[in-house]
This record gives sequence, C-alpha cells and structure tokens, in this order.
Amino acid sequence: MLMGKELCYKDLTIKARVSDRAALEKQLANLNARFMGVDLQKDTYFKVARGKLKLRSGNIENFITHYERVDGDGVERTKVYQYDLDPNLEQIASLFRTYDKLGVIEKERRIYLLDNVKIHVDLAPDNLTYVEIEVIDRKGMKTDAELRLQCLSIKDKLEIRDSELIKTGYWPT
Repeated sequence: MLMGKELCYKDLTIKARVSDRAALEKQLANLNARFMGVDLQKDTYFKVARGKLKLRSGNIENFITHYERVDGDGVERTKVYQYDLDPNLEQIASLFRTYDKLGVIEKERRIYLLDNVKIHVDLAPDNLTYVEIEVIDRKGMKTDAELRLQCLSIKDKLEIRDSELIKTGYWPT
C-alpha cells in the first residue's frame, strides 16, 4: 500500500504566516480567486517509515494520502504515492488497524481556486492564520520550473514576504 510508484500528480507549495487575514482575502478577491467554502478539517497522521500518511476528514475534503515533501529553496515539491478520495469505512478502519497513530490536527480551512492553484487560508490549532499556495499539475504537463514560477508569482501577487514563509504542514515528518 505504501511507497509505491509516485503518482502522475505534482504540486509545488508555499506556506506562510498571515498577519492580516482580511487583507489577504481582499487580495484573493482582486485576483478573482473562486471561494469554495470553509472546510472544518480533522487530519489524522500515522507513523510510516518515510513521508506522511494522512487521513483527512472534512465537510468538503475527505481522503487518504501518503506523500512526502522535498524542499526546493523555499518552494516544496510534493511526491504523492497514494491519494484515495472519499475513502470508505473499511479503508479508514484498515489505517487504524495497520498503522500507529501519531496525532490529530484540527483546523478551519477556507479554500480558494485560481485556475490550477488551490489557495488555503487556515486557522490553525495555535490560533494563528496561515496561507498555503498549492500549484497543481495532475497530468504531468508542466515542468517543476514552470510550476515554481507560477507559485512564486501568486506569492508576489498576495504580497507575501520571504520572512513570513514557513515549512509546510502542521505535523512533523
């Protein structure tokens, strides 16, 4: 089940702390980003030898994924090995039977779409707000360099400073 062949899916990601959520959301409106809704997410992480194994339960997004992130000078590339949308009860039960649970993170995520970019505005467990820019290529049509440029362009349009950048994710590898 784990560490199989990397899927034909890639994304490059930037995450940053946000000091002014209202200003960020105004910038998103100026970019004509489409607001998809507020997802109340519960992410359960499981112990694996490499990468992260996560069960996401939310009112918008529900999936099981096994992935790892590779740092690329401030922009991280995600290698995805498993991505099961809307897992059934047996798939979920199998996770709990097979793997040790590391922990649970609950957050409120506001989801925006802008072409092939998902932008998340998260209210995290530490009561801080974060933004995540996720530039996605589901068909292998773009190079990492093209995705990186697109990610950095959105970062600049949202006026995110380098000093605000953080490593992605709320749970350590």
